[in-house]
Amino acid sequence: MKRAVCSSLSIALCLALSACMLHRKATPPPPSGQGADSKSRQEAFRASVKDLAKKIGAPESDIAGVAQEDATWPDSCLGCVKAAESCAQVLTPGYRITLRVRDATYEYHTNRTDRVRLCGQSATAPVPTPAM
Repeated sequence: MKRAVCSSLSIALCLALSACMLHRKATPPPPSGQGADSKSRQEAFRASVKDLAKKIGAPESDIAGVAQEDATWPDSCLGCVKAAESCAQVLTPGYRITLRVRDATYEYHTNRTDRVRLCGQSATAPVPTPAM
């Protein structure tokens, strides 16, 4: 009986939270407080969200910004070299942007103008529920 009540409450809470999330925009990360202008930061964030939404087939509103920090990449590949790719060895200013969708976290590297690259993905472990 107690288990059924807990399960029902958990389901109701999940449904309520899901309904709240239907009408929101992608949440930008907190500002890093570092030097780049806010317009290029916002454009890099929006481009990363758009790219991720396209890659995983999720609505942009499901994507939350976790962090965005200034970075200087060691090459034109934004520090994210793919197999058999050659990159110019030139310092490239940009951003490291961390996005979250459901249980997965994605790391994007960008320059300060028009390039974004998905450089990493990790799944977050679900929170264990205590046995009753």
